[in-house]
Amino acid sequence: MTSGRGGGPARRHRERMGWHRDELANRVAWSVWTITSVEQGRRKPPPGFGEHVDALFNLPGVMTELAKRAQKDRTPFGDRLEIEQRAGSIYEYDMRLVPGLLQTEGYARAVHQARRRTLSSEEIERLVELRMQRQEIFEREHPPILHAIIDEAVLCRRIGDPATVREQLAALTAPRQSVTIQVLPLSAGAHEAIGGPFTVMRLPDEPDVAYSDGWSYGQLIDTPAEVLRAQHAFEELAALALPPNLSAEMIEAYAEEA
Repeated sequence: MTSGRGGGPARRHRERMGWHRDELANRVAWSVWTITSVEQGRRKPPPGFGEHVDALFNLPGVMTELAKRAQKDRTPFGDRLEIEQRAGSIYEYDMRLVPGLLQTEGYARAVHQARRRTLSSEEIERLVELRMQRQEIFEREHPPILHAIIDEAVLCRRIGDPATVREQLAALTAPRQSVTIQVLPLSAGAHEAIGGPFTVMRLPDEPDVAYSDGWSYGQLIDTPAEVLRAQHAFEELAALALPPNLSAEMIEAYAEEA
């Protein structure tokens, strides 16, 4: 994404045709925000983008080849990490695990060790190091605001040995100036985000972006209607979840049972 590979040529050919970005958006399956992000190098071209642009601009596979190279260079999660580093506010919901930005090193290692059939010891340690590096954004002079909502099921799930669990739960209740944590109790029942974890990231001087996490890969979302849907879902979850003080009490109670 940061390389902008494919963005410059797309912009040049669009301008050669005399089209504004919204005119191009009307001819392809992506929003004007996606086109702007690709042209400015903030994200990689989505799958199929190169083929559509080549067909529109009558190019001999130029954009298709550039887009394929960009796809190899980046992943949706890689794009998410880059945006996370620039975000002013992050809103995250997860019902499976403690969000990566809040994981202790021991907990992160236990999470990745569950994939030891497909990951080597070296790969596990590299992933743990990456997860810890992500958290360095909170050490800045002006750290981002993080509002995390975790499902009570996350507190029930024992990841690692008892000491690892207690350390992780204690970390969740430690006061942090820019971090708010709420627990969504099991009694909340069904809700808009029952389908899976997601994150909304608010960027200075740029449209908000969402990220949906899946089984094998995630999806970056910047279509305004879908981002708005994610924002509304998070607001619903925040209303259903326990307030921060009661959330901390619940987390402490689970820590005592660990």
